[in-house]
Amino acid sequence: MTGFVQQKMELGATGANQEHPLIVGTSEGLLWFAASQQWMELEGHSISAIAPSLNGLWAAVDRKSVWHRDSQGEWQVVAANVRDLQLNCIQPLSGRVLVGTSSARLFWIVDGGVEFIQSFDSAPGRDEWYTPWGGSPAVRSMAEGQSGELYANVHVGGILRSQDRGRSWQPTIDLHWDVHQVITVPNRPGVVLAATAEGLATSTDGGDSWSLDRANLHATYSRAVAVCGETVLMSTSSGPSGAKAAIYRRSLDRPGTFEKCDRGLPQWFSHNIDTGSLVALEDRAVFGTSDGQIFWSDDAGLTWKQLASDLPPIHCLNFS
Repeated sequence: MTGFVQQKMELGATGANQEHPLIVGTSEGLLWFAASQQWMELEGHSISAIAPSLNGLWAAVDRKSVWHRDSQGEWQVVAANVRDLQLNCIQPLSGRVLVGTSSARLFWIVDGGVEFIQSFDSAPGRDEWYTPWGGSPAVRSMAEGQSGELYANVHVGGILRSQDRGRSWQPTIDLHWDVHQVITVPNRPGVVLAATAEGLATSTDGGDSWSLDRANLHATYSRAVAVCGETVLMSTSSGPSGAKAAIYRRSLDRPGTFEKCDRGLPQWFSHNIDTGSLVALEDRAVFGTSDGQIFWSDDAGLTWKQLASDLPPIHCLNFS
């Protein structure tokens, strides 16, 4: 934890505040950065996904358990060893929590129990889902729209949409675009963004139609996307190996204007900045790397500072 200690004061001085602490999921536990205080929880556990909600924090722990942290900071295991599936992503919703897993499954956590979504198991086009290496597809990311519609990103299977809270699902995008993350945009009804192997995919009609933007990118393979105010941030590399990885920024409303973020960042990263490892809140943005670095921007990605290094591999992060 050398880098964690060394960067303690700098983190406190750059906007990691008490109201919205930065939470970082690593291979060795969960790190909290709030004002000038930093601490670790769930030490010794690998954290693969974190999701804040109105009633606390949810985390996928060791890829096999869902834990919940209440307002008093107490953790409780709410689901464990669910059919030996790997737990990849979590989406809190009103009164329920949606979990995406390996083998392209979805289940609800309701009143401490687990309910698999059978309609997703029989979703249209499911027999076409695949992975490039021949393994089983998986649910990689999820998002909720302004009107309560749900989006589930299958790798590789495109983006499925439900407009009835999970009772039925429809495909929305060319599955061969190889989607890695789907997000919706606050205060922008119908706007859905996806980081894909072909660049940034955008829908302005809730997923009915999509367009691709890869102008000015050095390569199209993209793993993570976030919206920082009126700016889209996206990670891009030369491919699955992650060589020549970088962060790009673009106006939300101006396709074709991507520019590489280089002020305060290395020319290239040697590994992909992965799904769940790039997040934003208002004009602040932060991302983590698999070699334990954290970078922060308070001007929508125009300039960056390195806030930590030598941390355990970072799997995910978010603002509380």
